[in-house]
Amino acid sequence: MTTPAWQPDPSGRHQYRWWDGDRWTHHVADDGVANSDQVTGLDSLPTPSGPAGSEITEAGQFMYGGRMAEFGDGRSVTLASPGARLGARIIDSFLVTTPFAFPGFFTTEDDINWGDVGGIFVSSPTVGEWISFGVPLFIGFVYEVAFTATKGQTLGKMAAGIKMVNTNDGSIPTLGMALRRWSVPGLLGLIPFAGLILPLLCYLALTWHRDRRGWHDLAAGTMVVKVNRAASPKATWARTKTGQAVLLATPGARLGARLVDLAIMVVFWLALLFPTILVFEALGLWDYGSWSDLRFYWLAITPVFLMGLLYEVTMISAGGRTLGKMATGIHVIRKDNGDRPGPIRSIRRWFIPGLLLLIPFVGWLATLLCRLSLTWGKDRQGWHDMAGSTLVVVKQSR
Repeated sequence: MTTPAWQPDPSGRHQYRWWDGDRWTHHVADDGVANSDQVTGLDSLPTPSGPAGSEITEAGQFMYGGRMAEFGDGRSVTLASPGARLGARIIDSFLVTTPFAFPGFFTTEDDINWGDVGGIFVSSPTVGEWISFGVPLFIGFVYEVAFTATKGQTLGKMAAGIKMVNTNDGSIPTLGMALRRWSVPGLLGLIPFAGLILPLLCYLALTWHRDRRGWHDLAAGTMVVKVNRAASPKATWARTKTGQAVLLATPGARLGARLVDLAIMVVFWLALLFPTILVFEALGLWDYGSWSDLRFYWLAITPVFLMGLLYEVTMISAGGRTLGKMATGIHVIRKDNGDRPGPIRSIRRWFIPGLLLLIPFVGWLATLLCRLSLTWGKDRQGWHDMAGSTLVVVKQSR
């Protein structure tokens, strides 16, 4: 009996087929998407010739649970979770809209022309405001359609380990399918007033559909499935000190998780910041003209510091995952034995980026450098990972 592993499919029907250590199985993978191929004659296929590719790709690292669906040709596939799809959407929103959101911060009340229509105050958009609205919409259109039609994955979906596929045969969606998939929420968003709610319902529809297909999926003939990241030729592996093989999370997945966590933190940050400013102003301790004052820096950073301590340390200690890491399917483990980090390691892991953030004005840059250090660290360990003796790996089912 040899080591269970993904091996090149000897039948030639797929890129990879699962060898369970004794025989070939119906589990297959193409371009990272795991499927089921109930082909006959598997017992007659030649056995793997050697350990190539199976040195560290051990059993249990690839199988994951979740709701199953079938393609039109009868093959089974694992559907992406709603959390993973939400995480991917948050990441894509950051990447596409954030660069164009900053000009809005410099718009003052005097720059907006207000009118009264039927007793309801509505704005009269200027040409600049139409441009600031239209440019992100157009870029979002090109971004989503191009990535869908060429890869089946936006950057957010790559980070979350999920993929859009044709419901008939699991292939990458065509350009026409990509256009239809984007047009449903895109056009719904243009409906005055109702456009704020209808796109949300479009995406939420996946939560009550049997195959987790939203209105845009139904219109395009697509479904969103889990990608078997272990079957990717770019998969990077490591071992714990006890010899357990683990699939390391990619820098993209870790960045995606960080962006999701950042979005959550921003909501709570704003919820704390504005009331604090109002209290300071009422006490005569705050001046809106003191943007360069060190007090503003501490006022802005302190909630981030405290929320990071409570949110990240608590969740990593208890389950090895923040909400962002849940969305991208990765988690933090101890490097020595693969268990959950626990409170001491979680605090040590958070300590370095947390303290760096407190350096006035340049702390964010030092923290960013700490996060980026994983790209050159051994086993993709950043400074904070090394301090906590942790690894960040792809979540596997138990």
